[in-house]
Amino acid sequence: MRLIWRHLVQDAQDQWASFRAFALSVGTRFFADATLFILLIVAPVVVVYSSRALPVILLFALLFVVLYGVTYSFEGRGPSIARGTLIALNPLTLPYWALALLAMILYGGLTAFWAIKPEPAAIQALKMWATFVVVVVLLRLMPPLDRERLRYTAPFGIALAAAILIAELATSGLLRPLIYGNNPAYLNRSVVTVSVLMWPALALTTGRFATAQKIGVVLLVAAAVIVSSSLSSLIGLCAGLIVMGLAFLSTRLATIGVVIVTAATFLAMPLAAKIITEFAFQTGVDTMVDLSSERRLEIWKAFSQAALEHPIIGWGLEASRFFGVRQLPGLDWKLGPVHHPHNPMLQVWVELGAIGVVLAVIAIIGVVLSIAHMPARRRPFAYGAAAAALTIGMVSHGAWQSWWTSLLMLLVPLFNIREDYPSDRPVQPVEADTPQTAAGDAEEPPGNPAAPELESA
Repeated sequence: MRLIWRHLVQDAQDQWASFRAFALSVGTRFFADATLFILLIVAPVVVVYSSRALPVILLFALLFVVLYGVTYSFEGRGPSIARGTLIALNPLTLPYWALALLAMILYGGLTAFWAIKPEPAAIQALKMWATFVVVVVLLRLMPPLDRERLRYTAPFGIALAAAILIAELATSGLLRPLIYGNNPAYLNRSVVTVSVLMWPALALTTGRFATAQKIGVVLLVAAAVIVSSSLSSLIGLCAGLIVMGLAFLSTRLATIGVVIVTAATFLAMPLAAKIITEFAFQTGVDTMVDLSSERRLEIWKAFSQAALEHPIIGWGLEASRFFGVRQLPGLDWKLGPVHHPHNPMLQVWVELGAIGVVLAVIAIIGVVLSIAHMPARRRPFAYGAAAAALTIGMVSHGAWQSWWTSLLMLLVPLFNIREDYPSDRPVQPVEADTPQTAAGDAEEPPGNPAAPELESA
């Protein structure tokens, strides 16, 4: 038995030595470029044809960013792998809003004990926890933008995705008929994803002609949104642009406005949804909108009543999908199965109750307040992203859909990518007898990529 164990240990050591040699031969540059390429170019383009692919894209990015951190350690420029892992996964270094989000996810798992069906609740909580961990690791290990050509990576990815969307939506379709069929509405999620990913791309656009690039990206995305049938994307884009403009004038006013609207809307959502829908039905407004919007009003009214039945602890995670499927005591459900209320804020109320809502509000307001710690030129775009995401979250989609939660969490590491372009570094005076470094031979950025300071997003 000892001999077998010794051979197993020796084989493991040999495999580790081979892996170390492979990582060192490839180098950190490849893994860094692969991570940035996946997040800034592959992600927006791939989601055009598969909006549900975003969680898988995050896993590929996780693979390369971990290889980047491990190789950095192998090169002797960072802590040991064991210490780096502890640093990357240490929850005590998370900001309070991230802890509130984690607490909400854990509470969602706890609701499995009284959920209508425990298994889906537990599985969904586990998925959200896994996404949270992936995003935290990406944030901690994210390589910097440190070469001039990387200035154009983010705007190029979004511009390419927007151009593909325009081509697919304004014509009979290139690949869309083969994937989605003839109904262009199936691209609505893709339009939402690209319109939200536009904001960090604008924040990362720097260098020569940066203003022209930003204007071009906004116009392309706006054109894609206009030719689509995604009303939530249009409303979100308009809200984001308005708040971005306000932030350019005064970040304090933008912060106050977003915080007040978020808190008031989230906390009052069940009553607000009920009042709005009843007003629409009583005044005949429901007859003036299209069938989809009228159906949405009916769904909001039904779910707002369900939220008020269990206002403190909620019905349990993933309970919404069982309304209309099972007869539930105390719930007068007249609609058929609708899976979710098409309003993430209302869904949090229904499934997690006031406890989940308080944790969600703390997390969201914490994110908005922490934008003030970002570089000044990124702040208006971060406020725009917050406004766009919150607006879309008031009118459409399910709160726990994997593509939506992955999209929202991905904004954090994207807005916190560090820039270390050689041309942006201050020029140091050179002594007469000191040899100068050749242009372009800039050293790797100092610091530990396995444990960068956790900036607020």
